Amino acid sequence: MCETCQKRQKIVLFFSILIAIIVLLTFLTAEKKSVVSSGKPTVVVSTFSLYEAACAVAGNTLHIRSIVPLGSDAHMFSPNPTQVADISKAVLFIYNGAGFETWVEPLKNTLPKTMSVMDMSMHVTVFHNDPHYWLDIDNMIKITQTLDGQFSKLSPANTELFHKNAATYIVKLQKLKADYTTGLSECKNRTLVTNHDAFGYLAHANKLENISVIGLSSDEQPSARTISHIVKLVKEHKIKTIFFEELISDNIAQTIAKETGVKVQPLQPLENISEDELKSHQTYLTVMGDNLKKLREAMECR
Repeated sequence: MCETCQKRQKIVLFFSILIAIIVLLTFLTAEKKSVVSSGKPTVVVSTFSLYEAACAVAGNTLHIRSIVPLGSDAHMFSPNPTQVADISKAVLFIYNGAGFETWVEPLKNTLPKTMSVMDMSMHVTVFHNDPHYWLDIDNMIKITQTLDGQFSKLSPANTELFHKNAATYIVKLQKLKADYTTGLSECKNRTLVTNHDAFGYLAHANKLENISVIGLSSDEQPSARTISHIVKLVKEHKIKTIFFEELISDNIAQTIAKETGVKVQPLQPLENISEDELKSHQTYLTVMGDNLKKLREAMECR
């Protein structure tokens, strides 16, 4: 056989093997995707608190997805076309409501009529148009109970499992609430100073006075007069710590700290979490536990 023919045969054989490998990998990838999605309806949620509660109730029966990317400011988020498409493929879309997601109302009109959309703020206790209601642990319990009922309608065959999972998670939430009640019962100072008005529910639930430098919008810029007023309050109340919301700049808190000499600490409002927090298996329960430790130290609680 001529040398040229042998080379040609080798080339043909090489490409035949290569094509076979590509076909095999494509098949395996498609099969894997099919296994992941098979029999698991997708539920899309908008905040971390909803994601955690949904995962706790659903277990492995539903595919729960959070639409807001890890580490991003949930206040400033707006879905791109790919994310809108992901939401459209879900059987259920649950959003926080109470004005938290300004992008939801125009989006709802574009979603398939066959999918269900739930505004969770309609099922909890909301006050002062503040959307951070999940920081009241009683509201997290209500969220869990609501998801139990909604998922049972979505997948009736798993109703018993949903009830069991919800009950287990609620016990943990009730333990967390008891820890807050006990941990913040006797404190020298009951004033909570934060750079952003995200902790009103936490303060109200635990009988704390809540002072924030800026309002509900995380990108608001305070005036020099506002900062001067907060500096005065910090000195009058003998505040030890100013808290700033994680995932948002601490510039305002640092400015006040320089004027007053107080400590600056991050406090996690659980609108979203960072990739590092996810990798270290942080949850609503663990983060709220860390928040409690910081509050106890700042307010000199016994």
